[in-house]
Amino acid sequence: MEVPVAIRPAGQEPVDASLATKSAPAASPFSRLARATALSDQQYKWVLLLPAIVVIFLLAIFPMAFAFVVTFTNWDLYLVDPPKFIGLDQWIRVLTDIGFLIPARNTIVFAAGAVTFEFLVGLIVALALNNCGRGRTFFRIAFLLPLMVSPVAVAFIMGRTMFDPSVGPAHDILVSLGMMPIPWLIDSFWAMITLIIVDSWGGTAFMILMLTAGLQSLPQEPSEAAKVDGASEWQNLRYVTLPLLAPVMVTAVLIRSLDAFKVVDIIATITGGGPGNATESLTLRVYNIAVRGGDVSYGATAGYGLVIIMTVFTVLYLLATRSSVSAAIGRER
Repeated sequence: MEVPVAIRPAGQEPVDASLATKSAPAASPFSRLARATALSDQQYKWVLLLPAIVVIFLLAIFPMAFAFVVTFTNWDLYLVDPPKFIGLDQWIRVLTDIGFLIPARNTIVFAAGAVTFEFLVGLIVALALNNCGRGRTFFRIAFLLPLMVSPVAVAFIMGRTMFDPSVGPAHDILVSLGMMPIPWLIDSFWAMITLIIVDSWGGTAFMILMLTAGLQSLPQEPSEAAKVDGASEWQNLRYVTLPLLAPVMVTAVLIRSLDAFKVVDIIATITGGGPGNATESLTLRVYNIAVRGGDVSYGATAGYGLVIIMTVFTVLYLLATRSSVSAAIGRER
């Protein structure tokens, strides 16, 4: 019996019809499983985000939710009795406790003084560096050094050593100049000034780097047009450069303010919150209450009090600076 041959064009080899009618080989179980479990692009994005979501939940969301629940109990590490639900008693205690209000005042005073000083000095140095023709790279690297040093080390060297009221270099310089020595760490006013000076070591460097980067990213056309119109250097700075720099300035001040609200390391190293509680911050107060004192519920409530203060400050600050930022963005467009 002859094998049927499929119709083929002229000059082409014959093709076995039986081979043409054969079906493709069956897919393996692994291939079918891979097709069944294939992810869409949207699902694949969520798979990649899942590790970060888990970490954020475990390290941020869950602790905050747990601490919020604790604020409604009387959990004390040094009490044998189990924690009990007591309602809003801890929140009422925070609002009426002078031991919370004084650290809150100290925190606000420290943040306002430190951030204002760091911003003004940082802006002046950044403007100078922006107009500097030589050595700009050297100064950029030099201003990175304070950010690489531990704040505790800086606090011990500058605060505990330089400003020691008896044998510190600052004391010796004032005495050698015939001036009255300043009780840096003994008087409540000068203790706060000392903390602001020490904090400015790293905070000013951060401001310089942020503002320098902002100045170098500004468009040059508005400044050149102002010079052509006869504007002086001061007018150019006031009416062109600073308004365009507003988004960077707002961001830098906000970041440093939130960081200053959480200060604890330099205060614990230099003054320990003293003299008395004149320099005690809210973060240090929470540490003393919850960790040293064992009153976890009150410490968590005081911590949420700090969060509320920072949130209110952030909202008011952004509302107050919204017009300046919007105007700067509109000019750039």
